[in-house]
Amino acid sequence: PTDPIQLAATGEITLGITYQPDVIIARAKEIPVKSVAAIVRQPLNHIVYMDPSLQSPAGLEGKTVGYPGIPVNEPLLKTMVEASGGDPANVNLIDVGFDLGAALVSGQVDAVIGAYINHEVPVLKHQGHDVHYFDPVEFGVPPYYELVIVTNDTTWAEQEEEIRAFWRAAQKGYQFMKEHPEESLDILFAHQDQANFPLIREVEEESLSILLSKMETEDEAFGSQNKEAWQEITQWLLEGGLIEKAPSVEEMFVNLGE
Repeated sequence: PTDPIQLAATGEITLGITYQPDVIIARAKEIPVKSVAAIVRQPLNHIVYMDPSLQSPAGLEGKTVGYPGIPVNEPLLKTMVEASGGDPANVNLIDVGFDLGAALVSGQVDAVIGAYINHEVPVLKHQGHDVHYFDPVEFGVPPYYELVIVTNDTTWAEQEEEIRAFWRAAQKGYQFMKEHPEESLDILFAHQDQANFPLIREVEEESLSILLSKMETEDEAFGSQNKEAWQEITQWLLEGGLIEKAPSVEEMFVNLGE
């Protein structure tokens, strides 16, 4: 498997980076993974579109929305369209794979969901396209953690000390990035995978700015997790039909800040 949750569950990796809803979905299937830290505290996944006349997700009725075939996008779209007064049954959702930007720019679809405001949006802007987006949190979706670090129950029990040490180092890295954003990007570019995934400085500068605004709040430190956030998104996944039963919140995460 290449999925971080599966790799963490089998113990092939000590830690993996994945999405909070996926941890809950896995736990509902009794896959023994847990989150040890929240990296990005709010959704990066937004509805992205180019038609400036579109006022809300309800305006997508009668239109086609592309997505990368990942199931959690379906209740995301449904919730957002309903919250703005539309009928999701009248929105045509099609799987366009991961080439979301190309599907949007070519006119194959009227909007995409599954696109990230810190990647696809700055890339499209860099290419000269005028893009807009709707934030799920403004249209009825709980403010879930976009990215979390996961391990499995056994690894946590056996390597808690090492994981806590790793997190202390990660916190130092985060602090350095906040204080020295340009130097941090220099380090990223010095180690980029130029052959397979070349980076664009302008894109990564905007991406970093967006990420930093979503990695901590006045009340919540970088990495910290709270029970209410886990309960709220679990309830939303239940209502959306992505899970049949709610897993124990206590088993799904640990708060390294405590």
